[in-house]
Amino acid sequence: MPPAQRLPDSHLNPPRPGARPRDPSRSPGARAARASLAAAVLCLLSACHGGSGRDTEAIQALVRREVDAINGKDLAALSGIWSQDKSILLFDVPPPGRFRGWDAICRLFKDFFDKFSEIHLAIDRVQIEARGDLAYATYDWTLSGRMGDYAVDDRGRATAIYRREKEGWRLVHENYAPVPPGLAGQTRDAAQAPEGVK
Repeated sequence: MPPAQRLPDSHLNPPRPGARPRDPSRSPGARAARASLAAAVLCLLSACHGGSGRDTEAIQALVRREVDAINGKDLAALSGIWSQDKSILLFDVPPPGRFRGWDAICRLFKDFFDKFSEIHLAIDRVQIEARGDLAYATYDWTLSGRMGDYAVDDRGRATAIYRREKEGWRLVHENYAPVPPGLAGQTRDAAQAPEGVK
């Protein structure tokens, strides 16, 4: 005798005339599974794009505080932004170009402030990533002001690295890279060019 064959459920409950066949993807279980999958994808995407929003906001605040401190020639404010660890490092234009530890970085900023009668630092195109206990920010900067009788108009890019310490996020490395005046417009245009045109 042949084995019994199981008939599909639709045989027991045939669809009403004119009714659409049941779509299993519309069941409550399928909707719940799709919602769970969407939540997991959103969670993964947020992790891939810089960690928690709170950390990103904290780094944004530090970047703003640093700009304000430089414009205000405020060494005490800069001291609260930079880590006091002896291994911190700043790469900048003045010789020797590499400044390690807050004492050396503080002297560099003090000399810089003493030379300028007016300072105006502005930044744009800020990008921030924060993951775990490390974060970084990149941005374009422009610096204008007066150094004695000389009018200053410089621009460039910066990369800053932050570390979460007991007191909160602190700046541990910064690299200021000036853009030669003749290339300033070209680099901005290249960054805004459509893909494949750069």
